[in-house]
Amino acid sequence: MAAASTATKTTAGQRGLLWLMLVLNIGVARGAELPTSMLAAMLTKQSADHKFHVEDLSVSEHPVPKPGLGEVLIEMKASNINPVDHKVVEMVGRFWGYPHKLGFDVAGKVVAVGPGVSDRLKIGSEVWGEATNLGSVATTAGAYAQYAAVSESVLGLKPPSLSWVEAGALPMVALTGYDSFLWAAGGERFTGGNVTVLVLGGSGGTGHIGIQLAKAMGAKHVITTCSSKNADFVRGLGADEVIDYHTQNYWEVLAKKSVDFIYDCVGQPKTGDLAYPLLKYGGHFTTLLTAGLPSLKSRVARLDLHAKSPLCVLGCSSRERMDAISKLIEQHELKVRIDSIYALSDIVGAFNRSLSGHSAGKVVVSMSNTTRFEGELAAVLI
Repeated sequence: MAAASTATKTTAGQRGLLWLMLVLNIGVARGAELPTSMLAAMLTKQSADHKFHVEDLSVSEHPVPKPGLGEVLIEMKASNINPVDHKVVEMVGRFWGYPHKLGFDVAGKVVAVGPGVSDRLKIGSEVWGEATNLGSVATTAGAYAQYAAVSESVLGLKPPSLSWVEAGALPMVALTGYDSFLWAAGGERFTGGNVTVLVLGGSGGTGHIGIQLAKAMGAKHVITTCSSKNADFVRGLGADEVIDYHTQNYWEVLAKKSVDFIYDCVGQPKTGDLAYPLLKYGGHFTTLLTAGLPSLKSRVARLDLHAKSPLCVLGCSSRERMDAISKLIEQHELKVRIDSIYALSDIVGAFNRSLSGHSAGKVVVSMSNTTRFEGELAAVLI
């Protein structure tokens, strides 16, 4: 009787443990057998000046990460180069151990599911997002790799109409723009029928998304700056007026108090001081770099205006926001231009292209391509 009672208790205990595991999704659900090692781009050392140097980048073999609580393991298809991907080294790189992973934007397939992940994502789900949640904003997600463990909270389901290259190119620039325009508009659309938006640097990776968001969110007149060779491109995105920055200064061309929102995607010093006089009463100014913010003197002179330099992390990066971006894509209100595609093995070339400041669109890192593609050829391949 004692033995039978013990067996009964053990069986009940096992059933209870199994029930708890199912409820909490304890353990890692995997698809096909996964490799134990992968190729990943790593920053090999901390430089003496605490700055980012491309020569310190190296692609080497590392263990495949395991998804933690609330995370999924993604077989990476593509990512891209954003300014923050190298600026983060200057901001927090001194606190890292080396070699250290880099890369925030992810696009790929779920191949393993960690504990605590909802039924929304399953093995085989095609996902995309910007991995800047609390757990990875300072440490980076390691998107420049064949596999990455990423929080479910920042991942949306990839729109079926997007290629992997496009999905890997969009998250951070789309989310940054969307967050900025929500702030400026005070909601999902501008109110009033005569809103004017100025996008500085309209042919760049962030700027060309900004032009489209301005139109999608109800701006009547969109002005942008770029070189003459990209004028037709930005007009095709919805720009109503193009200022060639090689021959004209936007702050001299545009009338004072004629613009509702200025989205600065260049971030040069003193941009805010030059832009502030152009803003209507109660207008908004956003710059991607803090160096572009208006001086205290300019702010005091126009206390009615609003300025910020967005850092798209935490609440800015969420699956709800990714779903909102997906909706714009499916409604044909948002598309991405690919400047060039680099293989993971040529991560140095990708960073050099981005840092050159001459890219028109996004510089993509593909985990499958072994050849470099630029310009029109890159556009054909997506």
